[in-house]
Amino acid sequence: MLKLHTHIKAAIPAFFLLAACSHEETAVFVPVGLAESAVSDTSSAAAHATACYSGVGNAGSLAIFGPVAETAVLAEKFLTADLFDNTDAKTRPDGLPDFAGETVMPVFDVANTPYSGYFDTMNEDYIRETAVRGFLSSVSDRCSSSAFDRNSSASKPRAKLFVLSSSFLSGYGAGDIEYIISNTGMDTEVLDPVKSAVSHVFSGMSEESNIGVWASGSVVSSGVYGNVFKKIRDSRTDKHSENYAAWAEKSEIVCLSPDMASGAAENVRTFLEAYISADYDVPLSGVVIDDFTEAWRVDSLNTALDSLLAQESAESEKYRQAVAPGFRFVTPVMTLTADAYLWLRAHDRFTHLVAYPAVTGYMTAVSSEVQGQFLTEGGRLSDDSKFNRATGSETDTYRFIPLSQSCFTGEELECLKQVAPETYKRLIYVY
Repeated sequence: MLKLHTHIKAAIPAFFLLAACSHEETAVFVPVGLAESAVSDTSSAAAHATACYSGVGNAGSLAIFGPVAETAVLAEKFLTADLFDNTDAKTRPDGLPDFAGETVMPVFDVANTPYSGYFDTMNEDYIRETAVRGFLSSVSDRCSSSAFDRNSSASKPRAKLFVLSSSFLSGYGAGDIEYIISNTGMDTEVLDPVKSAVSHVFSGMSEESNIGVWASGSVVSSGVYGNVFKKIRDSRTDKHSENYAAWAEKSEIVCLSPDMASGAAENVRTFLEAYISADYDVPLSGVVIDDFTEAWRVDSLNTALDSLLAQESAESEKYRQAVAPGFRFVTPVMTLTADAYLWLRAHDRFTHLVAYPAVTGYMTAVSSEVQGQFLTEGGRLSDDSKFNRATGSETDTYRFIPLSQSCFTGEELECLKQVAPETYKRLIYVY
């Protein structure tokens, strides 16, 4: 029987089933250099950013950091979501945006993406450093006014909550940010998509079952889902924990990478057939649709699934055996939105202003000091120079600046317009 084991390094075979979705991790967490500096080197700029954080209060922004498309999709959801009743936090719309009175602050990491490229050069620590820099910049009240500004002369809102919009950053950076927060006492939190989505599915499990993930081959082979799942499962297999569940030890996470089709029913069949073909003998409690740009499919996938299961046929019976009661397709876009809302409520961090959410945008841009031989014709870092950068360099190859339309490519702007029309209208569109 083909099984996923969280201790096996991921390998990508020629077909779409990926036999593992975890990398081996060291037993002791070792923070990336910049995270350690933020905690222990009081003379560093990183430590200064954390030391100056106190007093942000409820007026801080909701920062979202990561690639253009994913960050845009999540910012759009934060601006428009109405999942909760703002009076009692029950899961029912009340006609008022969930983040009413808040400032959503997308930070588009144009300079450093795609993160998948760092795995080819075995330079994962640079992704971790990038995530930490994104956090430190977001909680700071300063940024560069442009790619030419070495002195961070522009003011910006501080973030009271930091949200990562990339699955890669869940495994390469989230832990370093948690390390900073826990060791400096900062009154903030980091949310990441893999932990959010997997925790959401796991919390609904009450018996032995598995969790499915529909993700690209590069996300699966990065190991982020398997490693995060193992940590969540371990919290339920501790016999001294109040959350102990005897069945949890046998549960697994199964990562598949079939191509998405246009039809919802066809996609449901595709994933379940792949799972069944792998000879798993326990049902699935849910499937995480990893791609943020495919989040819009989740409702139709669940509707199609319900329709398939309601039919009286051999095919439907086969699918009923493959899913546990309460099975659902989920997207990190929705689980992160819910987690952010519930964190603000649990910690009384809402502004309590009755107003539509505001939005202010920032981005990373290639520093003006980078020499021409390291750049593409479009002024971006070439792949060779981008993915081979060393951590801990004293030379900044990129800066955090206020969002500038001229720093996006035409393709990126079109992507923003398509996946996040409200965000595009309020940040880019000129009447």
